[in-house]
Amino acid sequence: MTGWLLLLGGAVLATLGTTAGVGAAAVSRMELSRWVSQRLRGARVAGVLLGAPGRIMAATNFAATAGTLLAALGLAEVLGDLPPPALGATVVLFAVPLFGALTYALPRALARRWPQPVVRVAVPWFDRLGLLLSPLLPGAAAERPELKSLLPGGEGSDWFERGELEVLAGLMAFTERPVREIMTARTEIVAVEEGLAPREVAQIFADSGYSRLPVYRESLDNIVGMIYVFDLLKVTPGGTLRIRPVVTVPSSKACADLLFEMQRERKYFAVVLDEYGGTAGIVTLQDLLDALVEGIFGQIAEDEGAASEVPQILEADGGMRIADLAARFQAELPSGAETVAGLLIRALGRIPRPGERFVYRGLEFDVLEASPSRVQRVLVRRAPVQEIVLPASGES
Repeated sequence: MTGWLLLLGGAVLATLGTTAGVGAAAVSRMELSRWVSQRLRGARVAGVLLGAPGRIMAATNFAATAGTLLAALGLAEVLGDLPPPALGATVVLFAVPLFGALTYALPRALARRWPQPVVRVAVPWFDRLGLLLSPLLPGAAAERPELKSLLPGGEGSDWFERGELEVLAGLMAFTERPVREIMTARTEIVAVEEGLAPREVAQIFADSGYSRLPVYRESLDNIVGMIYVFDLLKVTPGGTLRIRPVVTVPSSKACADLLFEMQRERKYFAVVLDEYGGTAGIVTLQDLLDALVEGIFGQIAEDEGAASEVPQILEADGGMRIADLAARFQAELPSGAETVAGLLIRALGRIPRPGERFVYRGLEFDVLEASPSRVQRVLVRRAPVQEIVLPASGES
């Protein structure tokens, strides 16, 4: 009786260990990160597996190995009375293939077919086992280092090569970057008023050069959807354009979270709302992907050019971030505004006119292009004086 208990108990333990181990390895790190960031079912389990993968895998390996040993002891006791020829034939022809199918082939097939349910159910139990075994198993105590410690100079930076660290730094910057930093600002939005005739909409598309445009009702604070340019080809005489729904997100939302959501829901366009619920801007899937690529390769280029000379002159777009401008010129600029245009307007108290020049915080600004509502292009260079020098408000 004891032999059968050891055999069955060992087989069950080995099966559970193999299933949990294969399931934990089959779920991608990106999928686990999505569970955590979106607080999906299994988010706590995903956090455990992301934070201490060594402990989980050590526990599953221990269970599979211990189960196999127990089953072998039980099998030896159950078949101990057989003569040697019969014992050998039984073990080779029946016991080993059956045990392998039940504790190796079947668990691996199940875990690969349904890895997410396996992880949600099994990981908490093996995490507890790993905590108990951590003094005995070296792998159970090994945890994944904090991401910030992997950056150059961090205590875990020796885990990766230099190039990998640069990519990691760019990814981290992207995940922490708010959507408001990459959106198209409200003042730059080209939109279509609801109810316009298809011919008028076609003209707006032709003038703007965009392939999709937001549709608003009465004002930009009430964007009701979007139109694709190819929707114009589907309009019948006297028909109306199809307005597609759009996603609305707060301006503080992280770029990585929005990228996950838009890919999951197959959305390509989102309206960014300010703290009062009005439209702050719009962002597209292409904007997010561009920001991701810029974050990775921009970080590498920044590291490669760190030893180069500070630029003496720069032609900047009005939407350039103040932090980027300060980094380029190694200057200290106030944090009250987010863009170059905002900095100029804040310093002057009005929207500057083309041709105006002034000095602020050690930088000289020449306004190259501006309209009554926005600043479009500015030439920036170092200046020898530090105080602000403004033209009189009455000068033309």
